[in-house]
Amino acid sequence: MKKYKNYIFDLYGTLIDIETNENGLALWKKMAGLYSVYGADYSWRELKKRYSEYVQEEEEILREETGYTYPEIKLEKVFARLYLEAPVRHNAERNFSSRTVESLEKSDFIHFIANAFRVTSRKKCHAYRNTHKVLETLMDRGCGIYLLSNAQRIFTMPEIEQTGLMNFFDDIFISSDLGIKKPQPEFMRKLLNDNDLKIHDSVMVGNDYDSDIGIAASVGMDSIFLNTFDLSEKERDKRLNDMRKRTGAAGYSPVLTVADGDIGKILE
Repeated sequence: MKKYKNYIFDLYGTLIDIETNENGLALWKKMAGLYSVYGADYSWRELKKRYSEYVQEEEEILREETGYTYPEIKLEKVFARLYLEAPVRHNAERNFSSRTVESLEKSDFIHFIANAFRVTSRKKCHAYRNTHKVLETLMDRGCGIYLLSNAQRIFTMPEIEQTGLMNFFDDIFISSDLGIKKPQPEFMRKLLNDNDLKIHDSVMVGNDYDSDIGIAASVGMDSIFLNTFDLSEKERDKRLNDMRKRTGAAGYSPVLTVADGDIGKILE
């Protein structure tokens, strides 16, 4: 396989093996209890319902403002709205109800709420077996190493740090920072332009046909697909064809498909 000057990696399912469950009863009961500590009272069902509604509302607002098909909101605003717009309130010693959404979403309080949500919903989070080996090898070769992730910075930066990946990247692009996510081609173009990278010198490495392979196809870049979710060959073909239809990239295929998902194979 061609050796590239620049490797652009997805994060979750590519470098980090993660599993979260944002639908679990235990999560929403704990979050309702946590909001109540600060005077905002919800049943767990109402909190879960409103969280979903606010996410959709904020995405639609951002879509209308930017014109992007694939906008990415900051969840801090959702968590702040949940606190300020609680259906029932009671007096609490620590009370932030006089704050505006814009002020509260930047506060340490919301940072705490958001990370409590993430840690409670998370079942596992660790680097794949050969992730460090691959990144160390590429670094030793003098390759550029970049991250292009659909993620929330408030969740993702601690997880990059905890898994020991922080020092490998020449630059990190997280969708919540820019209000845009894969497969929107402008997201990739921003990374390329900011770092003065050439498309023909670069390759996108990811585990999702629509977002990772799709964004590479949309800008004419090579890609590598890691089958970390153990998709059957039939399902892989279906998802690849669906992506081709969406992007209009007829005949596009990754330059390498790693059927067993082992990232170490990209060095061979």
